[in-house]
Amino acid sequence: MSAAQENHPLLRSLSETAVSHIWFAFSVGALVVAWCVFDFWNHESVSGIFQQTVVKGQVPNPFTGETWTELEPFAYSLTLAFVQFAFTGIVFCFIFAANASATGGSIKNNIAHLQSTASDRRWPALVGTHVFGSVLLQSLMMPTQMMSLGLFAATRAVEIPVAASVRAKVSGAHFGGHTPFAVGLMFAAAWLLFYSYSQIAECLCIWSGFGVALTGVPLFFMYALLIIIPPTNMVLQESVLVQLQVNPFLMQGVQNLCAALLFLPVLMGAHWSGYEDVHAAALMITGHREVYMAVIWLCLQTAVLSAITVALIWMVDSFWAVAARSLRVVFWWIKQLPLYYFTSGTLLSVSRPHASLWCFVMVCGIVLGISAVVTDRKPLEETSEDKYSGSLSERLTKGLGMGRYV
Repeated sequence: MSAAQENHPLLRSLSETAVSHIWFAFSVGALVVAWCVFDFWNHESVSGIFQQTVVKGQVPNPFTGETWTELEPFAYSLTLAFVQFAFTGIVFCFIFAANASATGGSIKNNIAHLQSTASDRRWPALVGTHVFGSVLLQSLMMPTQMMSLGLFAATRAVEIPVAASVRAKVSGAHFGGHTPFAVGLMFAAAWLLFYSYSQIAECLCIWSGFGVALTGVPLFFMYALLIIIPPTNMVLQESVLVQLQVNPFLMQGVQNLCAALLFLPVLMGAHWSGYEDVHAAALMITGHREVYMAVIWLCLQTAVLSAITVALIWMVDSFWAVAARSLRVVFWWIKQLPLYYFTSGTLLSVSRPHASLWCFVMVCGIVLGISAVVTDRKPLEETSEDKYSGSLSERLTKGLGMGRYV
């Protein structure tokens, strides 16, 4: 008996179900990490573009006779938004055509199916929310007053119940196919994560922008829209993918090209009113290599972010894809910790007790988020329209992969 036992491997082979669970969890985790990385790069690129200046000319001083260099900063937010929409739309259309040719799919059948769904009201809602929910367009708004950090954290976490509510409206399932306990637990986790982030960073102001400064009612109205619109867009993407059965690459291409066409009158109106000189923006982008490369890099990041977002929606659903956006602050926190420990000879709890306390609170927020995933269960009542609802734990149990909507 002992000889037979010695012939067995020390590690037991995993079942097919367990391997499916592990690969699914690894794929979702890799997508979330990739989203956090590209989201960080995207914000850094936008900030870097608006900090760039080019030489406009030499201006003589009439009193001293000396000349000084006149610099022109990049301040063309609307033009940059239009370029992003057009670039991303063209890229996804090419990817759709290449993918259809490589897999033997029919481009004509996909386009015919797209035309049959063109009258669906979800398409204009999808394009409209994509335009207004653009990260770049959000940078056009700046407050003229500071905001409570606790209120900021709560408003950032509100997008989670908003996603559940919109998903319930679109799919017909109660609470968007998730339990109220899981939604509430994930909201609390997101609030703790954002609030801990603001405390660790010791933010005096958590806003950034490069455009119009707002205050009062316009500020709160625009901020409310920018909280509601991005999760709504992600829910609509899931609805178009699942209920309308549109190819994901084709959906992204149509969404961005239609957004560019919808945004074009706005851009022309801004040019004619003198708010933004589109001709000068085009000359600055194409005439200076540093600006040109920065804009191309930003557009590529936007395309990759869109692809990662669709992949997350495809694998987990729009609710959990929205919830995963809260992990951007966890990425920032983890990115800062090694840098601190390598450059400091003391423990974080000794040299920075305030930050150490809120690091512990952030860990508690992560635990709450994991608990929300584990305890999420599909409600007993399910309408016939909600054929794609289901908890993340159920998806892990089934080991669903990227091809579930094909």
